[in-house]
Amino acid sequence: MQLSALLPMLNAVGELTMAEKGISSAKVILTGFVVVFAVLLLLIIIIKIYSAIVNKAQSTGFKAKKKVETPGKPEETVTKAEPVKEQPVQTQTDGIPEEVIAVISAAVATMYGGKDKVRIKSVKKSGSKRSAWANAGVIENTRPF
Repeated sequence: MQLSALLPMLNAVGELTMAEKGISSAKVILTGFVVVFAVLLLLIIIIKIYSAIVNKAQSTGFKAKKKVETPGKPEETVTKAEPVKEQPVQTQTDGIPEEVIAVISAAVATMYGGKDKVRIKSVKKSGSKRSAWANAGVIENTRPF
């Protein structure tokens, strides 16, 4: 293309008034805002749908065995608690110190209140190879929305 053919096009662009230039700039900016907000709304809707799917799957699909953990020793779990039947207390402790069993017993008694008396049949260490801090980190970082 020759330079002489480009000159009329350049003159036509240069002949726009300030108002026309402002209007065309406003059209470009407005179009940009509309596109950005439309995409943001679409992403919000997609994330809400995904969150609903994950929550439904967690509430119906993966039912885990309930464990009672104490704040000081989360690796020990109480396997079963049932009403007391005036029998001598015999518990299986698997080498867990008596102080820890006392703390677990106090936590269970606090949880079930003073109305019902409960008895702990056994206390076992969990088979987790991670520390309590590592488990807390995994739970914190994999929690859904």
